[in-house]
Amino acid sequence: MIARLNSLISRVNSKTPKPAYSKPSRKTNSPQQDKEHPPPHTPLPHAEPPKTDYPLDCLTPKLRSAAEAIMRMTQGPAAIAAQSVLSIASLVAGSRAKVETLGSHANATNAFITIALSGERKSAADKIAKAGINRAIERLRKEHDSAMARYKSELASTARGEDKPAAPVCPSFLVTEPTVEGAFQTIASGCGFLGWFTDEAASFWGGHSMSKDQRAKTSGIVSKFWDGDYFFRPRAGKEGDGYVPPTATTINLMFQPKLLPDTYGDDFLIGQGLLARMLACWPESKMGTRKYKRKTEEDKAAAKRFQDDSEAALMDTLEDKTEKYLSLSEDALEICIEFHNNVEYTLGPGGWAADISGFASKSAEHACRLAAIMTLFEGRDAKTVSGDVMKAACDLVKYYLKQYKFLCIAATNDTEVAQAQTLLDWLRKNLQPGDAFATDRILQYGPIGARRAKVLTRLLEILMQNRWIHELPEGTEVDGKKRRKAYSLSPQA
Repeated sequence: MIARLNSLISRVNSKTPKPAYSKPSRKTNSPQQDKEHPPPHTPLPHAEPPKTDYPLDCLTPKLRSAAEAIMRMTQGPAAIAAQSVLSIASLVAGSRAKVETLGSHANATNAFITIALSGERKSAADKIAKAGINRAIERLRKEHDSAMARYKSELASTARGEDKPAAPVCPSFLVTEPTVEGAFQTIASGCGFLGWFTDEAASFWGGHSMSKDQRAKTSGIVSKFWDGDYFFRPRAGKEGDGYVPPTATTINLMFQPKLLPDTYGDDFLIGQGLLARMLACWPESKMGTRKYKRKTEEDKAAAKRFQDDSEAALMDTLEDKTEKYLSLSEDALEICIEFHNNVEYTLGPGGWAADISGFASKSAEHACRLAAIMTLFEGRDAKTVSGDVMKAACDLVKYYLKQYKFLCIAATNDTEVAQAQTLLDWLRKNLQPGDAFATDRILQYGPIGARRAKVLTRLLEILMQNRWIHELPEGTEVDGKKRRKAYSLSPQA
């Protein structure tokens, strides 16, 4: 293994590393040109997600088919569907596996964060993706109820002095109200793996676990789950030394953009490394474009195949506790090394990824974990990650790298910028480019956040600074009245 790795490193390093992200060329105009041709409006600074499509074609066939079907059925963003199916695949297929990385073996599971407004169909996508898991849980609960009834009957008939029968334990592996104590209680059931899923992650970020006094502890524990470390948690009145074994953990948290300042804008969470262990995205909204469409039989069938595959994989994982090890093929290892080197090139002072080093430094491991998840969901008996799957996993991580950096930047914005973007969206929806308008129309009919005069004044200033609107001369007539303050929407809007 070491000799093979050193040989490949030498081959890859012999190539001149290229930065993963090129810097656009910059053209400058002369002052005279600027005067004759005023610069067009500029996008508000990171007020909304970039128009970057999720690379669905990087998913392996079963996952891609499911994600595309869920995307069409919910009419939500592709990224939401992809995050849902990847997290399910991680839980059911990767929970008893480890994968070779450029360091040591790592758990073949991962953590996901999806950021989207209410109404973006987060819950709908998750509900479809989790249906197979839910069926398995319901069946296990019924079997446990029957086992408990038999246990109570046997216990009642046990004579004094006879050994009492052991109480049955219901397999428990899923936490839907994410707290650290809930996670440890679930681990205690003995399944050996954990799923931490919620489409209302505000209760986690804003709850007791992430309060000022607890967040250092919670962040450290969740990071250890991802790392595959064990714990000692001695408790008064409890037997034993409090040993908690390494537990492969899949995390899928969904929350709204308003929590960005409390997560990706929190220097402690960024520095501690919790968020660097999670694959996050904030997809572009599709609201306003979703005319009702009936679900096709083909999409229903594709979703059901995924649900059936997930249920079967979960039951196999529960029944067979043998740990699997995936190695990287020669091609996969070479691709992973080259990806690592290209990202490393951008980590130097002034480099593209210098200010997101926590996440970027884990990019190769993220790629290995994703490659393992996709490989195992396609075939539970797989032992090797192919070069094609590793290439696809690296391309997925490139998407997450861009998203992570964007989220860290967007989280530093003032609330006013997001409100200004909402106002701009309203103006573009209700006016034609170049139309004049007065503030009374906004105060009466505009977005809720812009209906206070002082707030509106500031939002209009932001839009003027970015040349989306222009102030008109005092006395301009708008809607049949001469106005002290009037504006026009940019002709290029």
